[in-house]
Amino acid sequence: MEKLHELASKPSSPPPQSASSRPHSWLARDWDLLALVLLVLASFPVEWLSRRMLFLNGAPNLIDDSWILDTSFKASRGLWFGRDVAFTYGPLFQWLSSAPARSMGLSMGAIYPTYFTVTLWCTFLFGYLTLRLLLPEQPAWKRCLLLLLLSIFWVPWEGRIAFATFLFALFLKGWYELRRQSLNPVLLGCGAALLCTAAFLYSADTGAYAMAGLLLSLAGVAWESRRESGALRSYASGLLAFAGFSLLLVIAVNAVMAKPFDFRFWQNSLAILAGYRWIEPMSMSKAGKIRLFVAFLTALVVFLMRGASGRNPALGITARSGFLLSAFAFAFITMQSGLVRSDWGHIGVCTYATIFLAGVVLFSFASRTASAFAVLLAVAASLLSGQDSLVLSVVQHNYAQLRDPLTQCPLGFREFDRVCYPGEFTRILQTTGAYLRQGSGPDDFIMVFPYESVFGIASRRNVAGGVMQSYLVSGTYLSRVDIVGLERAAAPTGLYLSDGDQSKLIDGVPNLTRSSEIWFWAFRHYRKEQELYHGIFALQRDDSRAARISMLPQSLSVAARSYPIRTRRSQLDLGDPGWPSGADFLRLRLTVRYSFWWKLRKPALIMLEIERTDGSDVLVPFIVEPNVASEVWFYPWDDVELSQYFAADETDWRIGPRPAITHLRLVVRPLDWISVQPDMIEVQSADAVRFGMNP
Repeated sequence: MEKLHELASKPSSPPPQSASSRPHSWLARDWDLLALVLLVLASFPVEWLSRRMLFLNGAPNLIDDSWILDTSFKASRGLWFGRDVAFTYGPLFQWLSSAPARSMGLSMGAIYPTYFTVTLWCTFLFGYLTLRLLLPEQPAWKRCLLLLLLSIFWVPWEGRIAFATFLFALFLKGWYELRRQSLNPVLLGCGAALLCTAAFLYSADTGAYAMAGLLLSLAGVAWESRRESGALRSYASGLLAFAGFSLLLVIAVNAVMAKPFDFRFWQNSLAILAGYRWIEPMSMSKAGKIRLFVAFLTALVVFLMRGASGRNPALGITARSGFLLSAFAFAFITMQSGLVRSDWGHIGVCTYATIFLAGVVLFSFASRTASAFAVLLAVAASLLSGQDSLVLSVVQHNYAQLRDPLTQCPLGFREFDRVCYPGEFTRILQTTGAYLRQGSGPDDFIMVFPYESVFGIASRRNVAGGVMQSYLVSGTYLSRVDIVGLERAAAPTGLYLSDGDQSKLIDGVPNLTRSSEIWFWAFRHYRKEQELYHGIFALQRDDSRAARISMLPQSLSVAARSYPIRTRRSQLDLGDPGWPSGADFLRLRLTVRYSFWWKLRKPALIMLEIERTDGSDVLVPFIVEPNVASEVWFYPWDDVELSQYFAADETDWRIGPRPAITHLRLVVRPLDWISVQPDMIEVQSADAVRFGMNP
């Protein structure tokens, strides 16, 4: 007994723990892990467990619903982003987003409640791992509370910024370990290359942010160790390994997508990424501006406070100058997307990294007073400024479904593919779906203009095109990618949705003007059969039209000259064009010159003002790639009439009154405070174009 007592009393022997003390120690150590589990359980959709439940969609949105539904439908058909069609997201996102619906047996009712589930869980996981990397020295309750606040009130469901933020933290940790010589440079470089490739497979902007995170974290650590020559050599070795292994991974991705030296995946991804700034600029609301500025200023104050409190490495990674410099720069870069597409949702996404990293710094102070202040500030900011909580809405939805499962559609709604839609929308899907199935085989493609790919899953037919939705198709390169996909698919039938009736304009730009090459390709290869529903027209493939359609341009009396832009609000008088009788379209050739700063901000709003003989006038917004000679097409009258051009007989093309054009002006306006004023607009030519069709 004495021997046993002696062994038990030695410091090397841990004291025995009672059964009641073990859970307490586990909770004290892993509160944040418990938060992760609770978040996953709270956001689990009950529809995943029951195929009897229906989903209620009272306000279908043909813009967002189309790509959300078509993402999963394409995956179920073996059509993948990056390989078969170009899109903002990549195949890794598509696989994660579609996994629950595919496991349930694909239906529209399975997609709606689950398309965000796995990517949202990934966002929770990335947040958890990032906090473990950046706040390992802090009590678990701090990480738990911060993870809950970020995930409930601030999290974007797509996971793009959360993935990039995690990679930034991981790269930063890796460079610090390399500085301490506790990590092999080759291992760091190869690992970083693999993760950056995965980021590009998730989405093009995630890949770009991951690359920025790698370089910014290196710059921060290198600045901190700038007097250590041995560390600088290790960093160079790591970068060299990254470059070499990245090249091998690029070739491997090429081989999976097409051929080893076919770089289409990378070219398409970078084209969409580069075109985003001028294809989709949007003005910023007052509320969005306030949120953006508050997030930026809050992060600036918090980072300055942390820097002023001392940069002792013993206080944790957040006290290091390398972290403070690189993290703030990374947060600033991720805010760029919200400066371009400045609606509330995109600003919420773009400020996530800023809010996340500011929260990390705020919760890194060790004193009780500072910790209490951080908790109060974080809770108050989340309750007052956080966006609509997706997690809480899922909890509320699940509770309603469990209390009273939706198995029959309420009054005024009708079921379609396990979704309760408004009765009129259900009739649209049924009518168009029946027509498309009748005119095509199960393995055929259909053509839809402009972007309503929801009719693909409704008819169980693949939607043709090299780009997912045509509102992304502007400029020569992406137009060619989309047309190649359309030609390859050779869809026997399709749909045309006229502007203003069933097809909403993106940012007020007519679909013909935004994607003119696609419109004219469809015009030359399809003829109209019938109007299936008001504003929705059935199309049949007719390649003979391409040889029979003729185009006759006629120069207008618009001088070819350069117009300097002297103020942010300008009008450029193009004069009386001398409009000829019988012309169909107006074509402008012009170049809008910007300074370098448009690449860090966004272009201005440019419109064509058209005055007509009946006294009416209209302002038509349009988009052009900055500093590139562009061809812009306009239909000078009611865009609803454009569907007539798909008629088989030319005499049916021109209906309704067509007052001649008497005056043209170019109008330049700032979208908001961030948009850049053009330096000059060069007008090369203006033509009136008439189309005809030979027998």
